[in-house]
Amino acid sequence: MRSIHRVIAIGLAAAFVAAACGGASTASPSPAPATATAKPAPSFEATSFMATIKSKGKIRVGTREDNVPFGLKNPSTGKLEGFDIDIARELAKGIFGDKANIDENIEFIPVVSATRIPTLQDNKADFVIATFTINDDRKKQIDFSDVYFRTGQRILVKKDNTTITKAEDMAGKTICAATGSTSVDNIKKIAPTAKILALDSYPPCLLALQQGSADAVSTDETILFGLAKQDPNTKLVGPYFSTEPYGIGIKQNANNDRAGFVTFMNAQLAAMIADGRWAKSYKQWISPVSFDEKKNPDGK
Repeated sequence: MRSIHRVIAIGLAAAFVAAACGGASTASPSPAPATATAKPAPSFEATSFMATIKSKGKIRVGTREDNVPFGLKNPSTGKLEGFDIDIARELAKGIFGDKANIDENIEFIPVVSATRIPTLQDNKADFVIATFTINDDRKKQIDFSDVYFRTGQRILVKKDNTTITKAEDMAGKTICAATGSTSVDNIKKIAPTAKILALDSYPPCLLALQQGSADAVSTDETILFGLAKQDPNTKLVGPYFSTEPYGIGIKQNANNDRAGFVTFMNAQLAAMIADGRWAKSYKQWISPVSFDEKKNPDGK
């Protein structure tokens, strides 16, 4: 997210100073400019989790740093960028106020697929936003926000590969996916004889495909778009063979220690969709790889 640059009207400022220093001028002084009304900082019930976070001055966000176009550390600035990162920053503003340098109030916690749930359960992050598919098994372990992104699983192969054109063709092949992801389970369901090469994240999967130790990489379409953009000698094949609704993961509200947090998250997400912030972020990060535009997670 780019810094907000304040434009200073130098000419008007100089004229104001000259008038102020005019000595015995008989001209009536100009009325003082109206003071802009500051946007009030959000306030919360003292017993809410949002009030707890605000009192600490930091919100801890679990996210991925190698997941184009959702989250990536910019090597030139060292700052995280991407669709998930934009959503995280807007949520932080919902607690700390609409400020230019909201990163002062965010501690980003690196996660991979397999560490997302433990990071929440061990209270190492206040929420996790990391292409996190909502499913019944995970809902037994953590809470989720409403769906903020929707996609499906596909397959990435080398451009000269003609043997894998659909999900069933993965049978007997070596397929790379992230450890702890729903992608592994989906591959096993549709191609039980596929050999799974489970790695921590998807950049190593792309390398495995390039080096020939994997026949394909399979995960959510938008993640594969990011990998394909990095290597033009790859291609996506086949239609969706799963539905992947992403949610923001939150520790379960045991002993009321997360009071109001899911409701807060859902209200903030709804506001982002309603006022166009969601669509703006989608256009910036997702559209360059998906070649489409959406106004909300359902594409309407």
